[in-house]
Amino acid sequence: MEERVPAVLVVEDDDQIRDAIGELLMGGGFDVRTAVTGWEALAIIEETRFDMVVADIRLPGGLSGIEMTQHARARQPTLKCLFISGQGEPVVCDPELDDFVRKPFRGSELLGCVWKVLRGNLPHPRIDIAR
Repeated sequence: MEERVPAVLVVEDDDQIRDAIGELLMGGGFDVRTAVTGWEALAIIEETRFDMVVADIRLPGGLSGIEMTQHARARQPTLKCLFISGQGEPVVCDPELDDFVRKPFRGSELLGCVWKVLRGNLPHPRIDIAR
C-alpha cells in the first residue's frame, strides 16, 4: 500500500525564504504549494486540502499568518501550522496543532518541526497562545 504524500502550503512574502522552504520540503518528499499573502493562501486552501501550513507570522496585505490560520480553520479545523518569524515572541494558535520556529533556522530544524507537528506535535510547544 502506497503512503499518501503530505501536502504543505508555504506562506511567506520573502521570495528567497519561500523558495528555500519549498525546495527543502519538496526534497523531503512533501507535495508543496506556495503563497505570498494570507489572502492568497486562503484562496488556495478553498480549492485544495492541506495537511499543514508553514506560515510567516508577519505577512503583507493586512492578514497575518495567525489570522490566516484562524480563518482557514473555520473550514478545516484540524489544519496544522508551523509558524515562522524573525521578530517577536514565539506564538501559536493551538498547542495541539501548531509549533513555532524562529528565523533564521537550519533546514534540518524546519523539517524536524514539520514532521513533529504532522505526527501529533508531542511534546506540545511551551509558548504563548494567540488570542
